[in-house]
Parts: sequence; C-alpha cells; structure tokens
Amino acid sequence: MPATTRRLLWPTLFLLLGAACCLWLVPAEQSAVETQMVGFPNSDKRAHYFRPILIAIACFLPALGAILYSLSSTLDRYISSLFLHSFLLCFGSIFSLMIVTDFQNNYGKFQETSAPMATAAAHYLSQIPAMLVFILPYALMLGLLWCLGKMSKAQEIISMIQSGRSVIRITFPIIFFGLLCSLFCMILNYHWAPHAEEKKEGVFDSARQESSSYRPRDVLYQTLNDERQWTVGEFPSRFTNDEPLLSVTVTTFNAEGSILQRLFAKEASWNKELKEWTFQQVTLYHHTPREDSQPLTTLEKIPSITQLESLTQAWPETPWQIIKPGLPATHLGIPGLKSWLKNHRDHPLSNKLAYITQIHYRYAQPMICLITILIAAPLGIVFTRRGLGGGVAIAIFLCAGMLFCSTVFPTLGESGHISPILAAWATNILFTAVALYLFQRRVSGRPIYQTLKQWLPSSES
Repeated sequence: MPATTRRLLWPTLFLLLGAACCLWLVPAEQSAVETQMVGFPNSDKRAHYFRPILIAIACFLPALGAILYSLSSTLDRYISSLFLHSFLLCFGSIFSLMIVTDFQNNYGKFQETSAPMATAAAHYLSQIPAMLVFILPYALMLGLLWCLGKMSKAQEIISMIQSGRSVIRITFPIIFFGLLCSLFCMILNYHWAPHAEEKKEGVFDSARQESSSYRPRDVLYQTLNDERQWTVGEFPSRFTNDEPLLSVTVTTFNAEGSILQRLFAKEASWNKELKEWTFQQVTLYHHTPREDSQPLTTLEKIPSITQLESLTQAWPETPWQIIKPGLPATHLGIPGLKSWLKNHRDHPLSNKLAYITQIHYRYAQPMICLITILIAAPLGIVFTRRGLGGGVAIAIFLCAGMLFCSTVFPTLGESGHISPILAAWATNILFTAVALYLFQRRVSGRPIYQTLKQWLPSSES
C-alpha cells in the first residue's frame, strides 16, 4: 500500500464514522430538543437548539485529529503514536475499574428489575458522558507520564533535544491532543454530563415501575407568579404519552395571596395541540377573601361548591413542569442553567449566584484536561538517573490539589465570598501558573524535584 494511501486511510475512516454518528445522533438530539420545548415552553430556546450543533462537532473531532496526525512530521507522528498507546491503556484500565466498581454497588438495584442486563446497559450508556469528563484528566496524566518516562529512559528525549528540538516542540503534539480533549469535554459539559445523575435515577425509576403504569407520589408545584399551586397524587411512569394525572388539586390565588378557588379532580389530561387542561369528576370550591385582606391559609369561607363531570382550563403549565422535580445547579447543563436564570432572575428568593457560578464552571472545568498535560509534561521528562518516581509523586499531588480547588472555589462563588467568574476560573489560573513554572524549569535545564522539595518543611529542624 503506498505511503500516501496509508496516510489517508485513517482520516477517511474517521470521517465516514463521524458522518454515520452524526446522521444517527443529531436527529435524535433534535427530537429531544423539540420535546423539551413542548414540555418546558419557557426554556432558553437558543441554548437548547445549540445542542445538535455541538453533537455534530463532537462526531468529527476524531476525524480532525486524524487529519492533523496525517499531515504532521514523522517525529510528531512517532511521539503521538507512543502517547496514544499509553493513553488508551490507562483510559481503558480506569474505565473498566469504574464500571466494575459501579456494577458491584448497583448490583442489587439491577436485580430488582425484570431485565437486569438491559437495565445495566441503559444505565451505563446514560453515564458515559459524565464518566468521560471525570476520567479523561487522570488518563491523560498517567498516559503522558508513562510515555515520557519510557522515552526518557531510552534516552530518546535527549536525542531529540540534541537534534535541535526544544522540550515545548517535542510535547506540542501531546499538548494539541489535550486541547482536543478539553474541547470534547466542554461539549459534553454543555448538557449531557451534568444530566447524567438525573438520567441514572430515571433509568432505575423506569425499570422499577415498568410493571405498574402509575406511580404514587404527592407532587407539589407552584407557578412562577404564585398564581396557582398544583398537587398530584399519582402520575404515569411515562407522562409524555398523554396519560392523565390522577388525584389532582389546583389552588388559585389572587394578587394578595388569598385563595380564590380550589379544584379537586379525579383525572387531569393535557392537550398538546390546544394547550388546554381537561379535568374529570371535578369538585370546585369558591372562596371569599377575608375582610382584613390577609392571605387565607385555611378553608374558612366557602360560599359555593360546584360539582362538574368535566372542566376545561387554558392554563400554560405542562405535565413536564408539574411532575419533573427541579434539579440543583450542579446537575444542570448550560441550557438548563440559562433557562432557570431566565425565569427566576428577578425572584426575591432565588439563589442566582449558584447558577451563575455553575455556568462559568461548565466552560472552565474541561480546561483541566489541557492543564493536566501542561503539568505532567515537564514532570515526565527526566534527564538524570533519579528516575520518574519524584515526578509522578508531584504530578499526583498537584492533580489532587486541582480536584480540591475545583470543589472549594465554586463553593465560595455560590456563597458569594468571591465573584462567580473568579470562582469558576481560579483553579485554572492557579495551576496554569504552576504548569508554566514547571515548564520554565524544565526548558532551562534546572531540576524540578529538588526545587519543589525546598518548599517543604525540612526534617532536620
């Protein structure tokens, strides 16, 4: 096979694979967005309609990497090949360990369902985005330390430097790979990775309730303008299939917070086309506000009681909004966070700082992949006989520090102690400075391990 053909083989295969994935995933995501708009008409439409575009970009990222690999020099391809082998081995090991550990923890839940293997497959398929975002930084660090350690031991790094290449130029292909991983994680962090926790609970709930079409649960929902309050006794497991809600109570308030009427119905159905609610076997209580204009919290004055076989109301609430519980900010993607801020920004009781901080954090957190590469690269290159042990220890210590800071700083932003933007990006700024310092020490040929050791308390004191 000619060399040119071999170079074009992998880019062509990845382009075809990306196109196939795009044709499969993008229409499904577009349908999910349309369903979201029907169920939650007050969502941020622009943010949600951007989801299929990001899916398409993610499908072609491997093809982009393959094209750049085919156009690079022989030495760059050699370094990239060694790193990819180490990275894939580390990634597969961590991924397998996580799957086995999670399977042991959830084995009892799988056994409670009628189809344990199908439930397990659906569960892990829903968790892939979150697992990828979590695993990638650690796999990159371990893979890079392993790759550069082997090259240093074989004196390959010294040979490359003597041929005229700098340390930065040697690690450039790996740094670019870290940038692609950061972009990929940023796409997953936009919507799919944060929603993994919700999908996990949905998979188990659906599997447990597959033998029963209705789930007994008292759900309380208050409209944004505090005009109505819904209570649902039972709702269908698949509430998107036009099945009615059971044991429904709807309380209507006036502007002062006093009860105007309370509706009890055995069933409540919602029409998607007409955007209307139809209640069956209705009992309607009409209340008279108290003379002192204070909010009425008890059924004190009931001038009339109306019994109706059915009643139709054009209320804008949907079954999705009533049944689906609100998720915390940490479990919402950027479309969900923007939708929440769109509808609650002016509410006096809303904790806006948590949602604003999480929006910035969704963009900042994926950059840890690139920062991990920048930290591990100078620590993985060894010029002396000391070995790789010190560099590995320092890299693990710094990555643990990043994990700690990525938890502490957002918490400070959500509590208002620092600005949301600084809370989201402080970890990146701090450890990028550390990575640049390590690179400067490595490029200048100065020892890293001994320098960092001087910062630690001396044992001779």
